[in-house]
Amino acid sequence: MIRLADHKDTFVIVELLRRFLTETSYSQAEQAVKDTENLCKIIWLVQQHGYIWLAHQDSEPVGLLMAVKEPNMWLPSARELKELVWYVVPEARSSTVGGKLFLQYCKKGDELLAKKEIAGYFTTQMTTTKNIDLKRRGFKQTETTFLKE
Repeated sequence: MIRLADHKDTFVIVELLRRFLTETSYSQAEQAVKDTENLCKIIWLVQQHGYIWLAHQDSEPVGLLMAVKEPNMWLPSARELKELVWYVVPEARSSTVGGKLFLQYCKKGDELLAKKEIAGYFTTQMTTTKNIDLKRRGFKQTETTFLKE
């Protein structure tokens, strides 16, 4: 089951974010998982300016997708929907949960595009995740990000 999260889901989302962070390639993740206050702030900010979808299997939370609407850096009057976190717990990755979360995100993105509320929507593939053919789903690659720490 996929549904939009609300404020009562904050600590469920915090736990899923912690699991997500432990699997990322970002060196700050080790410290970030300990900062519950900041994780809560991020969640509430996204809920105010975007969407958080939660996935459940057998009443257990197994995934989330967080996306925020924000102004385009170059043209602030143009807004965009950006996927921030797309995470499924390892035990549920062989299921359709990840695809169903992404489908909800794409439906919302297409809805906002049709209403002209956004100029586009984005997703990111991290080096720690499986590659998905996003071009087949209508996305075009616009950049590749590199980090030096």
